[in-house]
Amino acid sequence: MSRRQETFVNQCFYHVFNRTIDSRPVFRDVVSCRTFIKALRYYRSLKADFSLSKLDKLDKESQRQIWQNVSDKAFFQVEILAYCLMPTHFHLILEQLRQDGVKTFLSNVANSFTRNFNLSSERKGPIFLPRFKASHIVNEEQLLHVSRYIHLNPYSGGVLSSVEELQTYEWSSFREYCTSVHNPLSSTSKILHFFGNNPGNYSQFVLDNADYQRTLERLKYAEKW
Repeated sequence: MSRRQETFVNQCFYHVFNRTIDSRPVFRDVVSCRTFIKALRYYRSLKADFSLSKLDKLDKESQRQIWQNVSDKAFFQVEILAYCLMPTHFHLILEQLRQDGVKTFLSNVANSFTRNFNLSSERKGPIFLPRFKASHIVNEEQLLHVSRYIHLNPYSGGVLSSVEELQTYEWSSFREYCTSVHNPLSSTSKILHFFGNNPGNYSQFVLDNADYQRTLERLKYAEKW
């Protein structure tokens, strides 16, 4: 990714998103989605000292120790509050914890995924647009709105046909907010706090807006024609 001029501030939240250069649907198969999620989990830590491709070549015990190190929240450079993978793009809510954490994290994730995808697909060149988009989340209301928007994306974008499927959609943090998930990727407490730490209340908040958001998405695409 090219150098960015924006300043990301520690302890601030950002809606980060990017899409593939040629609208290539890279997140359509399980392997690609798992590879990207693995990169998110690994590179959020300052303890990610070398590439995932090298990590995968180590013996099982060495891998276990490294994963234990990178899972220590004391060394996170960003915290992931929400995420969603769509066929041609991804969304994240990130809190920056260390200087340049957002930029370093996104660069490492994109480079790692691109190397892996290109090797498996026998292709060359970048996959994502060179500059990811980032929007500073300035208040609590916006944080809740963006989290809802992200979690409804698979339905409003037409990947899922019913709202009921959202809670089992594997490539989104919504199921981590609604159900008990082993070793979740996202930190849910800072958003669930506004709903009395009640997953059911948050789920209702999201689902109540599902059809409205889907209608807005359809109108947006209709206007392009």
